[in-house]
Amino acid sequence: MNRLSKKFLSLGLAAFTALGCVVTSSASSVTYGDINNDSVINSADALDALRHGVGLIELTEDALIAADVNADGNINASDALEILRYAVKAIDRFPAEDKADDGGEDEVQVPATKQEILALYSQTVSHAREEIPAYKIRVNSKTVDAKMSGSMLAMIPADELKKQEESLYKEEVRTNLLRADSATALSYLPAECTVTDPSLFKDITCVALEDGNLQIDISFKDDNNPTANSIVVKMLDLLDKKSFEELMEEQMKSVTEGEDLDVSMTVEVPEYAYKNCTITCVVNPETGELVYFKTAYDIVSAVDLIVPVGPLKLNTRTDTTARNILEYSNFIY
Repeated sequence: MNRLSKKFLSLGLAAFTALGCVVTSSASSVTYGDINNDSVINSADALDALRHGVGLIELTEDALIAADVNADGNINASDALEILRYAVKAIDRFPAEDKADDGGEDEVQVPATKQEILALYSQTVSHAREEIPAYKIRVNSKTVDAKMSGSMLAMIPADELKKQEESLYKEEVRTNLLRADSATALSYLPAECTVTDPSLFKDITCVALEDGNLQIDISFKDDNNPTANSIVVKMLDLLDKKSFEELMEEQMKSVTEGEDLDVSMTVEVPEYAYKNCTITCVVNPETGELVYFKTAYDIVSAVDLIVPVGPLKLNTRTDTTARNILEYSNFIY
C-alpha cells in the first residue's frame, strides 16, 4: 500500500470515529449525537439537545433519534452532557450504542391488571409532584357548539342576536415553559390520584411503546352535574357544578355592576357535565419519570339568565360545548 493510500485510509478511519454509531430510522440513516446532521458531533449538537429539552425548538424525527444518546426516551441536559463528553473525547461511545449492540433492552413489562396500571399511574404522578421538573404545557380551549334560546330573544334584533351567538365561539391557545421546583410548576402538574378501584372508570389500558416507555390511557365515565367528590373533578382538578354556579353568579354581578338596572336577575345552571374525558400518560419504566401527559375533556353546560317581569319570567338560555386539551411535554428532572 503506497503512502497516499495509507493517508486516505487513516482519514477514513478518523472520519468514521468522529461520526459515531449510525442507526437506521424509517426516514434515513441517523448518527447518534449528530443532531444538526452536519457530520460533526460538537457543542452545537449539545446546544440543540438543550434547546429542545426546554421547548425552544422542536427536533425532526431523525434528530430526535440522534439526540437520545442515552436511550432513555427523553431529550434533555443528560443527552447534551453525553454529547459534550463525546466531543472532547472523554468517551468514545454513547450509551445508546451499547444498547443497540446488545439488541436493545429486555422487553418492557406491562402491568397485567387495571389495578396495577392505576397504581403505576398514581406512582408516576406522585413522583412528578415530588420532583417538580421543568416542563412545557400547552392549553387549547375551544367552543365547538353553542346556541341561544329563550323568551328574551324575541326582544333582540336579529343581527345583534347573530353577533352574540357568533361571539360564543371562542378558541384560546397558550403555551408556557415552567421552571423546575417552582410553585407554578407544581400547581399545574396533574393532581394526585387516590382512586384505587378501576371499575369507577370507563376504561384503563397500558401498552409498551417502541422507545421502551409505557403509555397509560384512562377514560372516564361521563359525569353529569359533578360534585366536589367526583372522580373527574379530583383527578383533572376541575370545577364541580356548585362552584361553576357560583362563578356564573359572580360574572353576572361584575357585568351589571354600575349599571342602572331596576330589575333583579338570577342565574341558573340546569346542566353542567364533563364528557369524553381522557388521560394519556407516558412514563419511563426504569426511572418512573413522567415523559408526556395529556388530558382532554368536554364541558357541556346550559346557563339560564332569568329576569322577572311582573308575573312573568323572561329567560335567555345559552348552551355550549367546549373542548379542552392540556399537553405536558419536554420534562427535565
